[in-house]
Amino acid sequence: MNCRPAATATGNSPLPPDAGSLDTLGRVLPAVADQAASASGTSASGTSAPGTGTPAAQVGDSGPETVPIRPLTWRELADLPFAVLQRQIRLLAAFAGLGFASAVAAVLAVTALTSLATGGASAPDAWAAVLTTVVCVWLLRWWTTGVTVTIGLAVVNRQPIGARAVLGRLRAVLPPLVAHQLVVTGTGLGLLILGSPLIITLIPALILLARLRGQRWTVPSVLVGESAPYAGAVLRAKLLSTGREMPLAGLWIALRLVPALFIAPIAGLAMLLSDISGTHRWAVTGLLCGVALLLATCAAAVEAAAGVVVYIDRRCRREGLDIRIPGGFRGSGGFQGVGR
Repeated sequence: MNCRPAATATGNSPLPPDAGSLDTLGRVLPAVADQAASASGTSASGTSAPGTGTPAAQVGDSGPETVPIRPLTWRELADLPFAVLQRQIRLLAAFAGLGFASAVAAVLAVTALTSLATGGASAPDAWAAVLTTVVCVWLLRWWTTGVTVTIGLAVVNRQPIGARAVLGRLRAVLPPLVAHQLVVTGTGLGLLILGSPLIITLIPALILLARLRGQRWTVPSVLVGESAPYAGAVLRAKLLSTGREMPLAGLWIALRLVPALFIAPIAGLAMLLSDISGTHRWAVTGLLCGVALLLATCAAAVEAAAGVVVYIDRRCRREGLDIRIPGGFRGSGGFQGVGR
């Protein structure tokens, strides 16, 4: 039964769509919505560029949609994160490369200072390299997640974005992103420590960890895209994932296996460089730390881009973000972009 109110044909009110203009879920087809809204100069999304009838989300980007604003299939959820990464690959690579180079330099600097302080002893140098790498991996994941989510939401909005805009938006959400990273790291370590003594307890611990990560997957997107406080972002992320926790957990596990594809080429590159530089201590330390940091960067970028795609999918399914009303607004409250 169609409960949509029938609009009159008087004034500037759009005519109600006929049965052939609705899909199986009762959504107005985009072409029909755009035609009905063209008379008033307003886009079907409810916003238009100044002086034109072009949707604001399309201003500055005339290319095709990277992420379609509609419910997505599981295959699309696994595939579209890489399209998001490719759309602004130069900007993303610049920020990720800056973080990677800084992390490698920090590891080598701390290890060198430790070597000078201990007279070149092997054990203190190894511990210094390992502990510094762990800390830099954590910081690098935070940096890559924030940058990727900021750029990814701009790609979804089809908005131009530069380095200065990325830094400004990342600075605005710095404290809640740090809090999110701390909570995610703490829960992950806690579950792995509790489940690691026995194989029979490790598998349920991993499944529970994947479920928790699926629930909180969209927290960075809510923080950056909606400027929400951390507690509100966590509640909203849990609400968006309600009823789909286990499918999201499966998707999270599948995407966590993606960095394994990089192990072979990165290991081959490390072996090639080791043949050139020899088996000296500093060369081996730099190569091992560099491989760990590079894998952490790739994993964080893929996970953050997938979180952006999941955020769009869950908003479409729960809030009707993709519903387009002629001459009105789209979805529940419209699409909130990166710069609300």
